[in-house]
Amino acid sequence: MTTKQPAESNAVQSEDTETSREKAANLVISKYTGWAAGSGAIPFPFWDVAAIAAIEIKMVNELLDIYEKPFSESKTRSILTILIGSLSPQLLVGATAVTLFKVVPGIGSVLASLSMPMLAAASAYAVGKVMVNHLKNGGDLSNFDPKAKIDDFKAAFDEGKKKADPAAT
Repeated sequence: MTTKQPAESNAVQSEDTETSREKAANLVISKYTGWAAGSGAIPFPFWDVAAIAAIEIKMVNELLDIYEKPFSESKTRSILTILIGSLSPQLLVGATAVTLFKVVPGIGSVLASLSMPMLAAASAYAVGKVMVNHLKNGGDLSNFDPKAKIDDFKAAFDEGKKKADPAAT
């Protein structure tokens, strides 16, 4: 003889699952935000950018695992390109200039090491937060519309900058 669990019990289980997923997702975001910040300090121009992109792709893969959704590297790359490309041209030009500063011996590396880690951490944080919000609402990569998430991404990027740079608060 089997007994049915009350609907209340199922709702509590579902809430517990969502809470544990959200905690796990926040740990993943925190871990990869740190890795991205560290990659921003790589002293070779454009190697930092490649490392940051790889870190963000790996983070999205882990977040998808938490929510039991399929991963596609090509779809993830497309999403990241649109989200990061949505940042203001001044910021993107500034980030490119910062990475190019690394070729200038001495002062160039110092200038780059002061700002690139913060920008990388903010980017990873924003990607993670936007992805988790999409996943917890039942989405996956196939129905992720990065153009519709641009405002959320920019807000999360600003929040990430504040978290990465305590002097900004």
